[in-house]
Amino acid sequence: MLNKILLSSLLFCTACDPVTIALGSAAAAGTVTVRDKEGITGEISDAYLRKKIEAKLFSKDTDLFDRVELIVKHGIVVVIGSVDDESQIERIKEIVGKVQKDKVYFELHVQPATDAKTFAVDAGITSRINAFLRADGNVSSLNYELSTVRGVVYICGTAMTPYERDVVLNYARTTSEVEKVVSYIVIDKPGEEDN
Repeated sequence: MLNKILLSSLLFCTACDPVTIALGSAAAAGTVTVRDKEGITGEISDAYLRKKIEAKLFSKDTDLFDRVELIVKHGIVVVIGSVDDESQIERIKEIVGKVQKDKVYFELHVQPATDAKTFAVDAGITSRINAFLRADGNVSSLNYELSTVRGVVYICGTAMTPYERDVVLNYARTTSEVEKVVSYIVIDKPGEEDN
């Protein structure tokens, strides 16, 4: 939500463009960013892609902008949200498709907007999983981004090994109040899938 408020104010700033926003986001992330699989360049690319999609949604339909959340990691985009009807899902797909066509996954559902209590529970789930990932020395936590909506955890990122992927998914699945885990995790080295 804070990202949306910041984006809204930045969109009205004539000195700011998407590249400036992306560079600012990457700089704010600090030196730990270089431990990410893609490094600073990947973080800038992901931040730029996120802001470009958010800007397009904001300019086309502010109501839909408020109803969706984006996870962007290593060029993979997951669009999450609750909308009123199927036509809104199609509209979101159309808008996002004008910015990014490949590696985009839609997790949009026709249901009422999340209430404050559910939002707080979801934020707690996300926080606990992120803490587990940061504390585990076997996981490159900066390679993952996740969000929780109505108890469903969406994880996007790149695992260095199948074992690392399994550790990440296990943390998510065993965190209290998690209903389901949806994974968009890819393995860094193709061919190293489970044997």
